Amino acid sequence: IHGDGTDANLLVMSGLDSTESFIATTGDNETNIISCLLAKHLMNRNNRDLQAGHGKTIALVNKEDYLVLASTIGLDIALNAKISAANEILKFIRRNELLSVAHLHGVDAEVVELKAGPGSEIARKPLKKLASYFRQHSILIGGVEQDGVWKVAVGSTQVQPHNRVVAVCSSHQLKKVRQLFN
Repeated sequence: IHGDGTDANLLVMSGLDSTESFIATTGDNETNIISCLLAKHLMNRNNRDLQAGHGKTIALVNKEDYLVLASTIGLDIALNAKISAANEILKFIRRNELLSVAHLHGVDAEVVELKAGPGSEIARKPLKKLASYFRQHSILIGGVEQDGVWKVAVGSTQVQPHNRVVAVCSSHQLKKVRQLFN
């Protein structure tokens, strides 16, 4: 759209009522946020076949203070170029068993995807045997991919070598999580 993304008439005339997603990438944080909120409202109002809340919005938000606000007021995704670049650099630096990492801005936490090594501490034993370690280091194992299927991790779940695992931990405990998978 070439024009004011905060102009409801322009958005409707541009065909917003026949779309399911809207992305705002201007150089202005506030315009991106307001445009996305307006677009989400219009998509959900005009697309009667969509259930409420199904119009997806993505806003480029360069001011880090706005990231938490953006998600709490209804934006689906708030992208920050600096944080995205940092996450990519972290993936490169921490490769080996670490497949992906995402820093949760505002809560000092990491969501990580790792692969269990053949001789790793986490491999071939029920997760409940590591429960005290998880509690001590504030580590949550959320899911395990086994035979191409993701399953919610429970105490009886056994991680096998080369299984992919999603875990959540505080940023300063990431080293402890990685040690489990080496």
